[in-house]
Amino acid sequence: MTQRGRSDERGFALIAALWLLVALSVIGLEFGLRARARQLAVANAIEAAATRAAALSGLEESYAALDRRLQESSEFATSDPNLQLDPWGAPEQLMRDTIGVGESRVAVELEDAGSRLNLNLATEEELRRLFRALRVDFGLADRLAQTIADWRDADDLHRARGAERAEYLKEGLADLPANRPFQSVEELRGVRGMTGELLQLLRPVLTVNGSGRINGNSASRPVLLALPGMTESSVILLLQRRSGRQPLRDINTLLLLLPSGPREELQAEQMTLASRLVFVTSEVVATAVASRPGSPVRSTARGLFVRSGASVFLVDRQVD
Repeated sequence: MTQRGRSDERGFALIAALWLLVALSVIGLEFGLRARARQLAVANAIEAAATRAAALSGLEESYAALDRRLQESSEFATSDPNLQLDPWGAPEQLMRDTIGVGESRVAVELEDAGSRLNLNLATEEELRRLFRALRVDFGLADRLAQTIADWRDADDLHRARGAERAEYLKEGLADLPANRPFQSVEELRGVRGMTGELLQLLRPVLTVNGSGRINGNSASRPVLLALPGMTESSVILLLQRRSGRQPLRDINTLLLLLPSGPREELQAEQMTLASRLVFVTSEVVATAVASRPGSPVRSTARGLFVRSGASVFLVDRQVD
């Protein structure tokens, strides 16, 4: 073999060796990336499990705070009569803090479920009244109330000014009526006619939790005005008594304190209000948001606690 032939062979061998090194490097890199991805997935799963457990611990802390308040209210020597009559009054004062659970931080808040109007249980008229209390145009308030009712009912028959699947498809809207109760207030975003500005007004006054009963000693003005028979005079009186730490405890007392006109309007709806308006806190929504420093992973646990006598019950729980 000539010297030139040997040189060519050595050149081809060198090129082949280089290509082999490149191929091995690529394979090694791919394995490394896959291993890294698996490591990240495992780490994220561990962090998600840890934050979920921490969020659930926040609900346990909420239970303890509510139970402790019940025990305090039953003590004979309590100096606060309001505490005896309404042990869970102003639940946000019982717990609104950040607690440590292992490496996680958990922000916990308590809220009276009766301070908001239940989006799934409110009647069409109550929704109209709520929109009007929020100073929404009467025509728009009527359309929205009917459209919301169409969204949450089980059929595809739209109300006179409402909308069902066919209307959404015709207008090319991205979301279609769910034909079931709302899972969250944010779901209102898909309702025809809803705007970001309106949703911003509705977030603080609506809920999907609780039995739908409104607490006259914790609900805001728009929520109270949503109830049948409630007038500005009735609401002002409730708010004044609340701010003066002399909350009312029954509808009869409210009737006695009202002038004749508002009293007659309230009396006309007294039978309906008997099942819709309460004056003590018996349902509390606890929200626990858990996070870990330096991690984007978050877990949120929500629980609905109900009081029965001197006992606390967790009747609903959701973890995201």
